[in-house]
Amino acid sequence: MDRQADEEVIGRLKALQRAVGAGGPYFDQFVANRAQDDLRRAQERMRLGLDTTVAVLVGGTGSGKSTMFNAITELDFADSGDIRPTTERAAACTFDVDASELLDYLQVDPDRRIEHSSILTVGNDRLDGLVLLDLPDHDSVALAHSAQVDRLLPMADLLIWIVDPQKYADEVLHKGFFETLGGRQEAMVVVMNQIDRVPADQRATLLGDLRSLLDRDGLTEVPILGASALTGEGVDAVRDLLARAVAGQSFNARTAAAELDAIAGRLRANVGREEPDVDGQAVADINDRIVRSSGIPSVVESIRVSGQSYQASALVVPEQPANTMVHAIRDAWVAHVRTGLPPVWQEAVTSAVSPADRFRRALGAAIRTTPLPDISRTPAFAGLVGGVALAVGAVVFAVLGAMGTGVTIGVVAGGVVLGLLVAWLGKSAVVRSAARAAAAYERNVREAVGEATEEHLVAGPREILSQHRQTREALDSEVFAGTA
Repeated sequence: MDRQADEEVIGRLKALQRAVGAGGPYFDQFVANRAQDDLRRAQERMRLGLDTTVAVLVGGTGSGKSTMFNAITELDFADSGDIRPTTERAAACTFDVDASELLDYLQVDPDRRIEHSSILTVGNDRLDGLVLLDLPDHDSVALAHSAQVDRLLPMADLLIWIVDPQKYADEVLHKGFFETLGGRQEAMVVVMNQIDRVPADQRATLLGDLRSLLDRDGLTEVPILGASALTGEGVDAVRDLLARAVAGQSFNARTAAAELDAIAGRLRANVGREEPDVDGQAVADINDRIVRSSGIPSVVESIRVSGQSYQASALVVPEQPANTMVHAIRDAWVAHVRTGLPPVWQEAVTSAVSPADRFRRALGAAIRTTPLPDISRTPAFAGLVGGVALAVGAVVFAVLGAMGTGVTIGVVAGGVVLGLLVAWLGKSAVVRSAARAAAAYERNVREAVGEATEEHLVAGPREILSQHRQTREALDSEVFAGTA
């Protein structure tokens, strides 16, 4: 059994469940409903057992099919005998595998099932995981028998056609079955049973004639084996084929994989190849445009310049963005977030963006509620007063020096310089305070504008695009490599 392949099928199912879970509301409704139904069917198929290999023995009345069943299983269970009995109901032998649900699904009656491991103390490990079916005769006159064959054949991992030297050219077999099975050649083998009844020197001719018939049917790749269920000749070769089938991926796994791949293919048509950026430069450009159009750079400059005066000056007041500009910004943003998305997703992200009027009101509120700073000029006045005091003191000292008190010119000059320095420090403190206030206001108002943009333009589409990304990544995951 191909465990890795089975794990890949399970991985595909989980990936599709993630995709449908994330993107379900935004898929085309018909596609979403069909995907849900298909996933349920795939889960049902997988529940029957991905690691169970089904091989069926198919043949006409008297071909020795049931005898071959007994020879392969080494059990005397299937109906057989010399009086050409007809197999009325399918029989099943399981090899160390619980196939109860599968056999229920295949409608094999409980009394027609046998467990190989429960009879033999030592099983054939090569066949563990095998379910071997003995089907009703394909040429039975009972319609129920042929209907059962038609139902079970599509579930088989390996079709073992048992023919006999007398009826291998039967028209019903070739026209009714072989000519329609060209697409399943890799899972078929034809066994010429009762080869012990054919003289040794005639066997090659017989098998060559069968080869010609199969080639005519289009089954050029189907191998032919000669065997005798009665004597055991060639039975080991049949067991080898069964062992190789068990070692490969089961029909359930292959079919489930094909169904999941088909679901993924249909869902891919409902997602884009990538998502537009809603967190990078596109958003930054919108906020910059809003800030500029609201006159905020002028406000910031007026705050900075106000620190250069000893008198309080009127600050420039920001404006609410113009209605036409806000509409233009919103329209451009909607076009951006729709880029590369299928129609249903486009509609979803569009509806997640606030109307332009609502966005404009939010911007106006954000800008108005960001307070303008109050620049304190106390340090400047303190510096000015201190500087004047020092300068006056220097003048006084100068007068005293002229009167012969011994005050030097250096002391006077130092007082003047110190006074000027104190005045400059006071003014510089106000200039720096204004610059900090300008930077803080710009930061605060940009943050307020950014919050409004996030709430009304970005947050809704981001959530939807996140679901789109989860859907796309699930459908593009490596478990679907080569199926796109």
